[in-house]
Amino acid sequence: MITLWIALGFSLLYVLLQTYYLIYWNRTPSLSIPSSAPPQEGVTIVIIAHNEAHSIGRCLDGLLHQRYPDHLFEIILVDDHSTDSTLEIVSGIANDHIRIFHLKDYPEYIKAPAFKKSGITLAVHKARFETVVITDADCVHEEHWLENVMHSFDDKMVFQAAPVILTPGRSLLEKMQETEQLTLMLITGAGITSGFHYMANGANMAFRRSAFLQVNGYEGNEQFASGDDMFLIEKMSLAFPGKISFAKSLQATVYTECKKNWPSLLKQRLRWAGKNKGLQHKAISRIWTFVGAYHIVLLVVFFSAFFHLTSSWPFLLLFCAKWTADYMLIASASIFFKRASVLRYFVPLQFMYTFYVLRLGLMMVLGRKGDWPRS
Repeated sequence: MITLWIALGFSLLYVLLQTYYLIYWNRTPSLSIPSSAPPQEGVTIVIIAHNEAHSIGRCLDGLLHQRYPDHLFEIILVDDHSTDSTLEIVSGIANDHIRIFHLKDYPEYIKAPAFKKSGITLAVHKARFETVVITDADCVHEEHWLENVMHSFDDKMVFQAAPVILTPGRSLLEKMQETEQLTLMLITGAGITSGFHYMANGANMAFRRSAFLQVNGYEGNEQFASGDDMFLIEKMSLAFPGKISFAKSLQATVYTECKKNWPSLLKQRLRWAGKNKGLQHKAISRIWTFVGAYHIVLLVVFFSAFFHLTSSWPFLLLFCAKWTADYMLIASASIFFKRASVLRYFVPLQFMYTFYVLRLGLMMVLGRKGDWPRS
């Protein structure tokens, strides 16, 4: 009986949490640009590049072909000690919009191991425009991306998170990441709209230069190699309550690739988990802990039922609650971002995701870290 009550409690909390996210996702307004609203605001696009020779050319090509007035945007590329041909590729693109800075030439800005934060801080101080948009060198930007980002960024706001979606892959591991990222974007938007928590992705975020300087940028967070997104949005939300937004727009989305194997995926997720420990608000960490605990309880009651130690009802309750709530979220996110094809993988991905969560949780318990490669 105790097992059944525990299962009932976990199931109820899980369904309520996912329903909460779904409600606030639906309350987040979808944005579109009126045909009579030409861009009028200047913007500085910032890229921090470290050994990005494989993708930097494609990234810059997409940015230089944005449907945005030439005199209203610039691209600042900060080279973070690249040792490959990144700089040669960038230098070979002759365009007045691109301004290149070498982080090594500004030692006063370098706060190891936070090299990306250091590069962003340098770029903000060099920016010509008040609005700064951060993206990554491995992202793909469609031609209307910038005007949609800027149109959604209300002039009363100081920070805007925007969607980052993974390009479709073929393997089941890639499908799992694609599905997880879609759901994460829904949770990001719902969390910001509700004020429950604040998340962002450094591949697609915008903020006001003056607000960045007012909160002293990443001061106090330089001991973390990653977290340029999460630490900044937390600082902004504390300093400017009610002035954080999410661009719920397919056209404001950037695209990046999935991790191709388990080791690279797990290292990335461990980096994410590491930066969450430094956040003042613990809502996100508590939610991930609850989700991990849910999977553990689900596994325990499964084996208890399998070996006839308990009834099968607790397992069935947890199983049905999770699959129903997850499907609602995944379906809503995938339909909005026009990726409904991922739903055909829902069943196998549920089993794979449980393995993934438990494996990642075990690595965290054992103290494994996902350090940035600095080759």
